[in-house]
Amino acid sequence: MSEAVIFLVDGKMSEIVGRIKDRYALLEKIESVIPGFRGYKEKEIRRESDRLVRDHVYSVLYEAKQYLRDALVPVIEAERREFYPQLNRIIAKLDRLAEQINHADYGYSGFFNAVKIKEPELDLLIEYDYNLISLASDIRNVTLNLKQLAYRKDFNVFGEKLLELESKIARLD
Repeated sequence: MSEAVIFLVDGKMSEIVGRIKDRYALLEKIESVIPGFRGYKEKEIRRESDRLVRDHVYSVLYEAKQYLRDALVPVIEAERREFYPQLNRIIAKLDRLAEQINHADYGYSGFFNAVKIKEPELDLLIEYDYNLISLASDIRNVTLNLKQLAYRKDFNVFGEKLLELESKIARLD
């Protein structure tokens, strides 16, 4: 069931899971010899998938932060000081959230790890990751739009989009 959820995340997820499975060709030979090894392998695939998802979300949020930094230039040039504090606060928050995701524990924990994450919890993490990917993409799209609005000097819509962005970031936080 968990693999089916992974494949539904987005087009890149099926590619990611495919790459992980390719790495486990040798493990399939071991699986045929050692009873119970299949469950171990599936857990490792889930853990690796979780890591790849979090890496992807981190890079999307980092890109979103860069779009906002780029948007600062025309905002400063136009002397739209009313946006400075809000933009700086959002950039700092995006940076903090991206780093939290980047340093979060990954799904399945190994046998000897101090922190154990059970499989039902892992399935919830996969669903959470799907939502995280979607929300991060939404945030990136809004920040790209903000950058474009700033360069067009469309500051009426810019202010509205900043509020929309803050709302999306609050859902992520």
